[in-house]
Amino acid sequence: MIKKVRNILGLFLLLMSFQLISQNNLVKITDFGINKGNLEMYVYPSKPIKKSIPLVVVLHGCAQTASEIADQSGWNSLADSNNFMVLYPQQKVENNLNKCYNWYENTDISKNDGESDTIREMIQYAILNFDIDPSKIFITGISAGGAMTNILLANYPDLFKSGAVLSGIPFKAANDLATAYAAMQGKVVKTNEEWVASINENNPDYGGKYPNVVIVHGIDDQFVNIRNARIIEMQWNGIHKIDTEPTMVPEFNGNSDIVKTTYFKNNCQVIVKYEIKNLGHAMAVDPGSEKQQGGNVARFAVDKNFHTTYWVANFFGLIKD
Repeated sequence: MIKKVRNILGLFLLLMSFQLISQNNLVKITDFGINKGNLEMYVYPSKPIKKSIPLVVVLHGCAQTASEIADQSGWNSLADSNNFMVLYPQQKVENNLNKCYNWYENTDISKNDGESDTIREMIQYAILNFDIDPSKIFITGISAGGAMTNILLANYPDLFKSGAVLSGIPFKAANDLATAYAAMQGKVVKTNEEWVASINENNPDYGGKYPNVVIVHGIDDQFVNIRNARIIEMQWNGIHKIDTEPTMVPEFNGNSDIVKTTYFKNNCQVIVKYEIKNLGHAMAVDPGSEKQQGGNVARFAVDKNFHTTYWVANFFGLIKD
């Protein structure tokens, strides 16, 4: 009888493990490179449906996991309907007790070193092993993941077509924990020229095109002040040498809480910023089954009738008609 109960319990636990896997749908990849940053790599789906597909890299925020950001953001659903792959790097608690990417540590933010280099390795692995189109690599992240997104865009501009910084920090705003807190409050003071130079000087011999950038930030963010979004806007505006006035939509898509600012160059959207009223340090989502809806409400995801992921993917050019 005891043996039978153990067998039933074992079968139940096995079925439960398969259920968790099927709900998560993320596949862990090991041995993807040297991994100087000591991160974990997950992908969705494990095999592309069609060859030469785009890749979106999604970086979670503090106290999150790859699985949580996948569930909250809705990137996997968009990948299914628009035929692209999603790569989810994941921080380890031994690197950072709060599971934040170390966007303020010199080693981790340096080109070809630390966490920045590890994420680059993951992308190169995906290109080689999943037949990813190297001309269609995109990156996005929220909070510490947003800060690290900015770092990747500045470190490897030739690798990315576009990026999205959600509740993030400007490039080279901090180089230790003390300056990180000042940066989060928007209290790091530099001239416009110095902010732009921090990216230019990072790539002294680079003569190619820099990625296009979309910025999303809650106006009432108490952890990462909205001033950071405006510095990032200015920083990339300077990199792209845009000298025209932006177009502003005060109630984007009929939503009175969404203010959209767009900078054009050669009739193309180069920089887009969404400032969201009545939103703190969280991702705006819009749960539902309509085309422009998606995401799930959670600890760092708030229903604002605005599916951030959809509009970021639209900016990336990933949404099929």
